[in-house]
Amino acid sequence: MSTLFMIRHGQASFGQANYDQLSELGIAQAKLLGEYYRDLGICFDEFYTGTMQRHLDTADHFFQVFSGEKTPCMKLIPSEAFNEYDPEAVLRTVIPILIEEDPGFSRDVENMFTSRKSFQIVFERAILKWVSGNVQDPGLISWEEYSGCVKDGIQEIMKAHGTGKKIAVFSSGGPISATIQKALSLSNTAAIQVNWQIINSSVTRFKFTQDRIMMMSFNEHAHLEMKREDRWITYR
Repeated sequence: MSTLFMIRHGQASFGQANYDQLSELGIAQAKLLGEYYRDLGICFDEFYTGTMQRHLDTADHFFQVFSGEKTPCMKLIPSEAFNEYDPEAVLRTVIPILIEEDPGFSRDVENMFTSRKSFQIVFERAILKWVSGNVQDPGLISWEEYSGCVKDGIQEIMKAHGTGKKIAVFSSGGPISATIQKALSLSNTAAIQVNWQIINSSVTRFKFTQDRIMMMSFNEHAHLEMKREDRWITYR
């Protein structure tokens, strides 16, 4: 069997004009993970990554410490299969539907950029509505379609590296939760709720063969806990 290490990117720039870049803390999180795995003596056979900037930057800062070089010690294999879904597209499409169903919901929508509580209410309701499959819009990819692309990417890795390999993937919460869904046969709702628990720069491991994948661990973040400060544990 082989082992798949799915690594979530470091903290991105939530609330900034360009979310798709690491914050200073996100850079430090990626370097901490690289140092942690270097000290453990783990050797990887292949490295995959999503194509978003936060994935590539997480890999870059990880490798600067892991390999002691300013460039990756091995070639990264980029794949759009490991990109995050587009939450902004989901919100744009689903929020009007939710307001039509419940006019009172508009109060939280109006406050979502000034109140963390309102943002969380709006975000969770919109995403849960989306994954339910009850949103019919030709311009919005469904969770089934999105997670299917992720699972196809995972299947390609399984076919290529089915015996005795260690494979790392730098990605986001969506692909990690879709892979967990594949391994544990979770419902769509359960999969997206798992997504909300995934910590920046954490690692979720799977064991796999060419035709079977099993979950080994979830949300490993000992490299952050060793700092003994809550500020290192982030979710966006």
